[in-house]
Amino acid sequence: MISVAPEPIHELPQPPFAPIEKIDIAICTWNRAELLEKTLGSIKRLIVPYQVQLRVIVVDNGSTDDTQNVLRAFANDHAFTKRHRVLLLTEDQQGHTYARNRAVEHIDSDLLIWTDDDVLLDASMVQGYVEFADANLDIAFFGGKIEPDFEITPEPWITENWDKLKGCFAARDLGDEPLPLTKDRLPYGANFAIRTEVQKCFPFDATLGRRGQQVNGEDELEMMRRVIVAGYDGSWVPAATVRHFIDRSRTTELYVREYFVGQGRALAAKGEAWSDSVGGLKWRSFRKFAAYRFKRQFAPSEQWVSLMLESSLAAGQAIELGK
Repeated sequence: MISVAPEPIHELPQPPFAPIEKIDIAICTWNRAELLEKTLGSIKRLIVPYQVQLRVIVVDNGSTDDTQNVLRAFANDHAFTKRHRVLLLTEDQQGHTYARNRAVEHIDSDLLIWTDDDVLLDASMVQGYVEFADANLDIAFFGGKIEPDFEITPEPWITENWDKLKGCFAARDLGDEPLPLTKDRLPYGANFAIRTEVQKCFPFDATLGRRGQQVNGEDELEMMRRVIVAGYDGSWVPAATVRHFIDRSRTTELYVREYFVGQGRALAAKGEAWSDSVGGLKWRSFRKFAAYRFKRQFAPSEQWVSLMLESSLAAGQAIELGK
């Protein structure tokens, strides 16, 4: 297993980087055949600059649904493969970071674009990244907008607390102008790009990331922070956009609590727990949960949502520290 802060495994490349001639788009998937099919459909509609060769890498992380049939159909679409390439991989060890590192083992391009199996890529996404990367050969990594696409209208408690909850739904918008990325201002995993020679030096930390139904995260953010610490620059690219599908099961209090439990575990895993006392964290989680359930009956959502999140974060830290 990769350590919490893996060291670069290659000699670090230095800018200026080469112009983009080859691109890999990487997707890791697990039991989302129907959504994956739509994502792959949006890839077929991408505008790809004529001089650029595109390859799509999909890593199946042990799916048991119809994913393999969807992937075979995509790989056999001759209208697409007549110009572009497809590489299908499998990773049996459950975990998003294991699947991501499996993809990294096979990348062979100038730019790697990461996205997810539940998004629709805007037709101009690749073009936006290529044009910006070629105009800024000193920039190592990039990020673009993720717009939420709710299956059902979210309840008021979600919209009223959007600034606190938008990360739970992977919504990301840093504005309509390019700006530098920092350790506290980073893109999300459904839409970011990185020079391939840089990505090869910075594997994902396998102690982070989603595992099956566990809603852990932070893996791409932790990797990008290491890239910044190593001296590389990143930039926001407003022209590169995806739409993220959010099904109704993700708009429940249960899902939000589980998400923030995962965030709490990630905090503890990277050494940022609020306390080193498992008992203290459990007690804090219990008190805040009780207050949340009480205030849920009559108080404004701003009050009880904050209590719900604090309870979940404390619970996640206790779980991680108590392993």
